Amino acid sequence: MIWKSLFLAVLLVALSAAAQAQGRSEFYAAPVFTDSKNYTFEGGTNVRTDTGWGFTVGFAHVFNPKLTGAIELEWTTNDYTATIQPGIGNGNASARLNSSIDTGTVRFLGTYHFSEGPFKPFVTGGAGWSYVDTNIPSGLPQNVCWFYPWVGQVCTGVTPTYSTTRFSYNAGAGLRYDWGRNYFVRGLVNEQWIDFGGSYGTAALTQYRLDFGFRF
Repeated sequence: MIWKSLFLAVLLVALSAAAQAQGRSEFYAAPVFTDSKNYTFEGGTNVRTDTGWGFTVGFAHVFNPKLTGAIELEWTTNDYTATIQPGIGNGNASARLNSSIDTGTVRFLGTYHFSEGPFKPFVTGGAGWSYVDTNIPSGLPQNVCWFYPWVGQVCTGVTPTYSTTRFSYNAGAGLRYDWGRNYFVRGLVNEQWIDFGGSYGTAALTQYRLDFGFRF
């Protein structure tokens, strides 16, 4: 598939550059905040997520003063309220569901800095995989069909927690400040897309980060 070829190309370029690089390395950690959002799903089910929170840790290699490559691990959680529509053959009214959705992501990315001074505007982009757990409970009491968010129609009296692992990619921009030779801080706005496929397609998440890091 196209996305697999793109991801493999990005990974191979990063590995090739790392093999030739002689620069320093960096470690950083950051709180992450995700915008609230409205979603509409199959069968008319709709969801409103609250502002989410989480954290990111990353390890980067400095190829040159303007270019770095990194691997990041990220975890976020969002509370949500869903209005669940009855499925085919279910004569009940719609139902409300309050739960949370947890997302864990591993991504490979590159970052380009536009200057070499202490203040550095930058852009970043990458790709990886996201594990999504909707925390949908064991099911509504009726043994009938319901259109769940992220899952689709489920026809059983007991619904296990639904989770899935999907391809994801991201792009962002921000400003970095190097504090001496060994420390830095940066602010970042990041857009992450998760490819769910099927009738839902791709989900876009807007994230805000404040990274604190050091070089070694």
